[in-house]
Amino acid sequence: MSIPSWIALILVLGFFHSGEELPRPEQPDSFTPIRVFVLAGQSNMEGKGAVSTLPWLGEDPEHGHLLATIQDSDGNWIERDDVSIWYLGRHGQLGVGYGSEGSSHGPLIGPELGFGMVMGEYFDEPVLLIKTAWGGKDVAIDFLPPGQGGPGPFWTKMITHVKTVLAQRETLFPELAGRPVELSGLVWFQGWNDMVDEEKTAAYAENFSQFIKDFREEFDSPDLPVVIGELGVGGDAPSSHVQRFRDAQARVLETPGFKETVKLARTSTCWDPVAHELFENDVWKGEEKERFYRIASDRPYHYLGSGKIYFLMGQAFGEGMIELLNMPEPSGSPAP
Repeated sequence: MSIPSWIALILVLGFFHSGEELPRPEQPDSFTPIRVFVLAGQSNMEGKGAVSTLPWLGEDPEHGHLLATIQDSDGNWIERDDVSIWYLGRHGQLGVGYGSEGSSHGPLIGPELGFGMVMGEYFDEPVLLIKTAWGGKDVAIDFLPPGQGGPGPFWTKMITHVKTVLAQRETLFPELAGRPVELSGLVWFQGWNDMVDEEKTAAYAENFSQFIKDFREEFDSPDLPVVIGELGVGGDAPSSHVQRFRDAQARVLETPGFKETVKLARTSTCWDPVAHELFENDVWKGEEKERFYRIASDRPYHYLGSGKIYFLMGQAFGEGMIELLNMPEPSGSPAP
């Protein structure tokens, strides 16, 4: 039975005069910033970990539970709706496949997957990863910062890509439209092409310390948290050249003012001795090569193309970033 319009009007007016307010629909908080992280470096930041090898992560006695964070019970790979990524033109929600392209072993991942998972869990705000990485590049020439005689060509490309993505973010990621951005950290994973040259290794600490200073100045962020990924090839038994380079990486942290804002994240602990032994015994090219390719797909300098290693390294980068974000600021006030 319909209510006469004059009665409905009285009821509505009575509601408003009763002192009660009509419930308002929740509005999205457009002032909540997008947490932006730049991931940069050479081929191992590009990512050489075969997605087909990721199930090996699930068999790890310590870290096996992490597989369920990226693969559902039906075997489908999970995409995060709170973490977006841009990598040299490819963009979307974070999931597998944002490593290098063109592999005969199928889609690849880099550290972005593990890192993004950690950041997505840590922040209530949306997260945007901007990845700029190119294989075979050094800091001595290619990424040489302006303050050391640069800019090198890939320093310039890196800065240009980051600024372009930030300027076009509402077109690239419409779901993030209307939100401000906050550059929250830099993750740097590179070193092989400096490590193979003794002179470049000797200059690395000074070159990369200036890199951090110039990057911070470029984006007007003097205390920007920076995580450096250790050159972890070889695990706890590195070659003398790798160890010498690790020492150079550690010296970056001795730069005045870096103590509470720069961290060297260990990746040697993510090394897979099982996959490495199979490689060293040439199983990868023998009759039982399937044993190798089930868990790895590349040479040691690409962390054996192991999805497990790359995922765990990304996790280590994320944990290191959280540690820096929780450090007191130089002024003494707590970091956001």
